[in-house]
Amino acid sequence: MMQPEKLKIKLEHWAGHNSSHAAGFRKQAQEAGEMGQQDIEAELLLAAEGMDRAGSHLQRAIEILGDTQD
Repeated sequence: MMQPEKLKIKLEHWAGHNSSHAAGFRKQAQEAGEMGQQDIEAELLLAAEGMDRAGSHLQRAIEILGDTQD
């Protein structure tokens, strides 16, 4: 069984990764838009929004884990 501190480390790692990926998707979306690839730009922006939503859930999980350790 995983210890709460190890779980917290994993959750924080995943949340950071999501944030980094979302930023990368937004950068690539801008570049796609500048190349006239608006359909790709739109899909990348939707992917970034999905990563943001996942990141919010990961942050909430971190908060819940913190509440259970008090």
